[in-house]
Amino acid sequence: MRRGFPRDVLETAGKIIDDVRDGGLDAALKYSERLDGEAPREVLIAPRPGGDPSVVGAALEAARSLEALYRKLAPPSAVDYYGGVLRTVVWKPVRRAALYVPARYVSTLVMLAMPAKAAGVEELYVVTPPRGVTGEVLGVAKELGIKAVLALGGAHGLAYAAFHLGVDMLAGPGGLYVQAAKFLLSQYVGIDGIEGPTELVVYAEGVPPETAARGALAQLEHGPTSFAYVLSTDASLLKGVEEVYKREKTSSMGPLETRQVSSVEEAVEFIDTVAPEHLEVWGRRDVAYRVRNVGAVSVNMPSPYLDYVAGISHVLPTGGTARWRGIITPLTFMKAVGIAEAVGEIKLAEAARRLAQYEGFQLHYRALL
Repeated sequence: MRRGFPRDVLETAGKIIDDVRDGGLDAALKYSERLDGEAPREVLIAPRPGGDPSVVGAALEAARSLEALYRKLAPPSAVDYYGGVLRTVVWKPVRRAALYVPARYVSTLVMLAMPAKAAGVEELYVVTPPRGVTGEVLGVAKELGIKAVLALGGAHGLAYAAFHLGVDMLAGPGGLYVQAAKFLLSQYVGIDGIEGPTELVVYAEGVPPETAARGALAQLEHGPTSFAYVLSTDASLLKGVEEVYKREKTSSMGPLETRQVSSVEEAVEFIDTVAPEHLEVWGRRDVAYRVRNVGAVSVNMPSPYLDYVAGISHVLPTGGTARWRGIITPLTFMKAVGIAEAVGEIKLAEAARRLAQYEGFQLHYRALL
């Protein structure tokens, strides 16, 4: 799980980034023709009403679900007075962000846009391959206040957004080259993280095998690089899950492994070691609150509810990065700005002078006199 990018992938993504940085739109269009199979007639498209009303309506219902949670997560400023200094930490949103939406996934647009909007980001752009510019994507983008849709996918689309749209941040899932591009572009703009193949751990007790297998099969539908574990103390449940997997498996699905554990404690330890993107818990809700290293948890419901309407963004840490990263929230699109203001005599002046003197910075010392 915890492996870096292949060197050839980084080299290819790096060349695309350099070419688009230097060659601008002409270079990006050449890569679009070569990699996407078509160069868009219109590159920067204004969102407009349209698309299947039932799809747009469902996406907006999901948006309202996320808004209800994320509007509570934007942090307040903190103010403190100590030793003659008034200290304030103010949370500021980035001004512009580009949201990468693979294909026509209006759900991903929602999952990225809502935390960014809750943070107060002023300008949001969607970056998507030309085939991703559907009526539904444009219609949802219009309702969510997206400034424009950039019809360029892959590394070339992200590079164009970073260097020629002036965005401060890139966010979103995508394939290997998309994530490699985000990694390389993080030298110039902020990123949310690296989102790799989908992964899931299921912990199940006291439910039918079909129930325990349902969410795992759904995540494995993302492709052969996705994978899932199913854990239980019940050997017969696990055998049933294996039978369901063998019956439902297709060549485009990733692998599933079952593992019998002796206790909840063993299961929690295993989950924390894997640090999965998704955790699905059946029958023992306490497991959800005992696990430390995980992106998002669904309890007594299949994980696709998280993918669509449960109110938590489905853009999650993968590849073991849940050890140090969490879910996308408004904080993903914000930065803390610190302000220190002298109010009367600075009572800490002598301590500051002593530290400057000890560290050998004479001009610092003189500035403090």
